[in-house]
Parts: sequence; structure tokens; C-alpha cells
Amino acid sequence: MPFLIVHTNAKLKDNNPAQFVEAAAQLVAQELHKPISYVVASYDYNAAMSFGGSAQKHGALVEMKSIGFGDKRGLSKILTEFLYDRLEGLDISSVNIELIDIPASGLAIGGNLLG
Repeated sequence: MPFLIVHTNAKLKDNNPAQFVEAAAQLVAQELHKPISYVVASYDYNAAMSFGGSAQKHGALVEMKSIGFGDKRGLSKILTEFLYDRLEGLDISSVNIELIDIPASGLAIGGNLLG
């Protein structure tokens, strides 16, 4: 049920997208106290992104969706640090996170509505 989508113009330091999304999923599951089996994580690299009016600045537009959040401020900080540690040349001031609280009645998994 938690979905993490990272849109960025910054390449991965280790050039391993599979490892990145697996680590991101583990982090989200741990921080939100959700089963890892429900977590979806995506890394979307696109060199044609502009942050603060500049395509030369490396940043991230992050969508974090879940049924309920605990500490949004803490989660935002942890996600930002996670990205800063793994994305090449990332400008930490250009990490933008949208936290979206999905009602259970608005989410289905495997064809089954959760609420």
C-alpha cells in the first residue's frame, strides 16, 4: 500500500536501480510499519528535468503515497537523506517530497478494495 516514486535527473552513485528500489522499499516498510509485501518503490531517471529553473541542478520530485503516515516530518528527513546518500550530485535543497494520504476506500490491491 505504500508507494514511493522517485523522479530525478540525478544518476545513481552505484548505477544499480534494482538495489536502489529494494533498499527504498525496505526503508519505507520500516518507517511506516507496513508489510514489505505491500510496498512499491520506483526510480524514474529523466535527464530532462529542471529544478529552480536549471536543468543543470540535480534534484528529485518524490511521490510518497500511503494509507496513513506517522511522523511526516521525520519520514521526509529520512527519505531526503536516503536520496542524498545514493544520488550523484544531488542538491539537497532540490529534493521535493509530496506526501499523499490515500483513504483505504481509494486503494485496491490484487483486485480487492482495502476499505
